[in-house]
Amino acid sequence: MATTLRTILFVLLFSFIIQMQFNLDSDKTATRQVKNGLELAVHDAALAVSPSEIGEGKVVFEQDRAINNLKSSLEENLKISSSGGFVYTPNEGSFFKNDLFISHIEFIDDSVTRTYPYTYVNDKYEIMETVDGPSIIAVMTTESPRWFNGGTTFIRQAAVYEYKK
Repeated sequence: MATTLRTILFVLLFSFIIQMQFNLDSDKTATRQVKNGLELAVHDAALAVSPSEIGEGKVVFEQDRAINNLKSSLEENLKISSSGGFVYTPNEGSFFKNDLFISHIEFIDDSVTRTYPYTYVNDKYEIMETVDGPSIIAVMTTESPRWFNGGTTFIRQAAVYEYKK
């Protein structure tokens, strides 16, 4: 009888540990995918510079084109679709189960006179970054796609792409 009870206890313990491992692995994978996808998207957004301003030695982002580049890159790399604004819904085959949100996007460029290095501070998202040139900063948020029931885990990742001056 004692062996049977020990076996049941070990099976339950093993099941609990496996459940935790699957959830933690899902959190890590989702975090990595959001970070990588956002870094690629911010890079693509930073390609939208004004040709006339570049001719004058300034980096000024064409913000509408940059946002379109950012959205297209996110949709392609994370297998998500825009459902209006900065809200994205996972497509079939996407790792994510819940909507993803661009919580914040900011352009730091030469349209305003700044001296570099410039320290960017955003208290709401706890971002403090010293940039050496014009930059794009974006923050993406989603709920982790858990495989088993457990506490809700939110993932928030920020990415910065900068031109060095």
